[in-house]
Amino acid sequence: MQTQAKEIRSSVTLYTVMLSLAIALSACGGGGTAASADPLPPPIAQGGKLVGSVARTGVAGTWGYTGPDGNRYAIMGTAKGVLVLDLRDPTQPRVVDEVDGPTDTRHPGIYWREMRVYGSHAYIVSEHSNVRGGIMILDLGGLPASVRYVKSVTPHDGELAAHTVDIDSARGLLYLQRETNLAAPTGTDPADAGAMRRALSAAAKPSHPVGDVGHGSVEIWDIKTDPENPRYISTFNQGHSIHDMTAVGDYCYVAEGNESSFSAWNVKDPQNPKLMVRWTVGAGHFAHNIWPSGDGSIVVTTEELPNGLPARVWRLNGNAQPTPVSSFQVGDATPHNVIMEGNMAYLSHYTAGAAVFDLNDPAAPRQTLHVDTNPNSGPGLIGCWGVYKFPGQPWMICSDINEGFKLIQIGTP
Repeated sequence: MQTQAKEIRSSVTLYTVMLSLAIALSACGGGGTAASADPLPPPIAQGGKLVGSVARTGVAGTWGYTGPDGNRYAIMGTAKGVLVLDLRDPTQPRVVDEVDGPTDTRHPGIYWREMRVYGSHAYIVSEHSNVRGGIMILDLGGLPASVRYVKSVTPHDGELAAHTVDIDSARGLLYLQRETNLAAPTGTDPADAGAMRRALSAAAKPSHPVGDVGHGSVEIWDIKTDPENPRYISTFNQGHSIHDMTAVGDYCYVAEGNESSFSAWNVKDPQNPKLMVRWTVGAGHFAHNIWPSGDGSIVVTTEELPNGLPARVWRLNGNAQPTPVSSFQVGDATPHNVIMEGNMAYLSHYTAGAAVFDLNDPAAPRQTLHVDTNPNSGPGLIGCWGVYKFPGQPWMICSDINEGFKLIQIGTP
């Protein structure tokens, strides 16, 4: 067990160093830059084409928003904060605003940010904890003219940094990744609880706050009642490293990072989530991301470390162990994040750019799109960080770490 823990910690250290060096070298200078088109077309475009782009550095996650009038918008994390783009003219994305966010990165060039949308509000988290740290809330109701920064909410355990966030739009529940095991006791000021945690663990705290082995949890917040004033509900999966989670209706699927495991939870009662099943992958593999198919029969997972591991398909079996079905990737590149619409898997694929795989036959994944978004190659952790697919529409977003925003039209050679 001690050997396995050492391997895992070594892998995380390698992850931090490699990503820091790669981005620092390719994105030195940081900060937001003016919008511009790519000087050269991408080297590969199969099953789709690159339509529009906006240059930025220090780029991380991305998501989309469709207004009541059907107009599409993009939200993307940058070195400066949060970029909001008007996509009404796909060939010329217009910068509406770049809202300042926390920027006290411990790794030059890396500005981890992830976001989700509920109704007309965006919720953004990052690993940074200075100005506007915590859960940033943006009001998108003024688009296409403007975006309003509402406020930042302190997580229940008092720690401002969060690596990932997810929202179950149907139920109006926000799920928040935590590095700590804490659910602040009733009557305790969360800020006090956070200060206590920091004092106890400052020496052992990792630089990439996704939770070491035995440390982590997920918080659930109600955003349906009042989207601008989230209400804490509960904390679950305490004592396990958490990297990411995807919540759909009565279920939440969790990627347990340094634990080298994934889990599925019944969250029908958000005040009392219940573990259904947990399954492990290879020792030292970093359990990065998980997403279910539309009918919930399968999940696709990614493992970021060691570099070059493929995405995997698992058939769910209720409370029994999932069945491994297949795996897939583009060349030797490392899949980063996957999202699904029905049985179609949309991936940010680091050096390979953006990719789409048809999983209607889960045992035989079929690649239907590949759009390279940067000049790099190989299994390194540089390139396309995140993707978003507009539901029911042939449009896909890619956020490329050092190249910026990319808008892809699907189905156009």
